[in-house]
Amino acid sequence: MDEPRAPAAEEGEGWAVPGAAAGERVVDVCRDHLGGVARRAIGPLIAAGDVTVDGRPSRIADPVAAGQVLRVTPGTMARLAGDGLVTPPSERALTVVHADDDLLVVDKPAGLHVHPMGAHRGDTLLGRVLWHVGARPDQPWTTCRPSLAHRLDRPTSGLVAGALDVGIRDRLQTLLEQRRVVRTYRAVVHGLVAEDEGVVDVPLGRDPDDRRRRAVVEVGHGGQAARSRWRVLDRDPAAGTTALELHLDTGRTHQLRVHLAPLGHPLVGDVAYGAPATGPPADPRVGSAISLRAVALRLPHPRTGAVLEVIAPRAAPTS
Repeated sequence: MDEPRAPAAEEGEGWAVPGAAAGERVVDVCRDHLGGVARRAIGPLIAAGDVTVDGRPSRIADPVAAGQVLRVTPGTMARLAGDGLVTPPSERALTVVHADDDLLVVDKPAGLHVHPMGAHRGDTLLGRVLWHVGARPDQPWTTCRPSLAHRLDRPTSGLVAGALDVGIRDRLQTLLEQRRVVRTYRAVVHGLVAEDEGVVDVPLGRDPDDRRRRAVVEVGHGGQAARSRWRVLDRDPAAGTTALELHLDTGRTHQLRVHLAPLGHPLVGDVAYGAPATGPPADPRVGSAISLRAVALRLPHPRTGAVLEVIAPRAAPTS
């Protein structure tokens, strides 16, 4: 790393501004340091005087100097947690497939939320990562603010990449936007797919009849461009299923699930998008509530530029 990370700070204790952050805004320094706190909550904390700089209240945009001590007032964390604005560290199993000073790639079990959502504020993949880097329930600050660069649907298993500091997070996000992060999935679908490979290039948006789902929606009516590529790995006439390898050229919510269903080949187990309620079980190699697993990531390392390829273990983790 370019500079050692600041030590973790318990609630009411202070942490010193590192030299690399000199001149940055108070709000940005706090966002980088307060690991479990929702980013949208940081500005209001400062505006309310719940974060001090060298013992004095500060304005959101005030610059900080190296060595100044920032402190969160006692009682703040309990209030934020009560409002659902803190991701609790979760002492649960975490399968780490790759780790260095900048990146963490983990294998998400099926059935686990990546981030807190709605009323779900308990065990999440981000909470497990927070615990892994040092956060504890009575000490929610971490030595860095990890962030997960992309999501997987709750019923999907597989690889998720995370950044261990804000600079790497921003570079990783740029790589995703430039489509330089290659994500490979394995799936099992209903039916025997006739072609050996193909492309689905269909815009997606919120289903007008159910906001929790996605549907084919034209761009002029709220849809976003979405493109997926697939090729056949194996056909199983006895089971009436086909194993596919898939690649995302875009990263829309539920993209692969929606793209496969209109082809007449919904994912095995994915009742929400057209699979029958009864049928063959999800392939045990996929290890998901639906037969979809993120099995590989390939990207330039955001610090060195060297090509990094990460392959998921054959057996998916259990939650």
